[in-house]
Amino acid sequence: MEHPKISEPAGFSELSKVEQIRYLQALWDRIAESPGEIPAPESHIELAEQRLVEYRRDPSQARPAYDIFDRLPKKDR
Repeated sequence: MEHPKISEPAGFSELSKVEQIRYLQALWDRIAESPGEIPAPESHIELAEQRLVEYRRDPSQARPAYDIFDRLPKKDR
């Protein structure tokens, strides 16, 4: 299945990679405000369930996404 071409928002390419990811996360957060409207493939649900089991087994291994972003080399920002 081919996805339609989507235009990039103005100024997006001037953002650092970290800022682009944060922008996309903010968009997703807005979309996710209505979870019943978001179709999810079964494989994604299975992966999320697996990761939740792993998290519940040892929550100390979890890291917030922003901690990972902050560890990226500065050249990627």
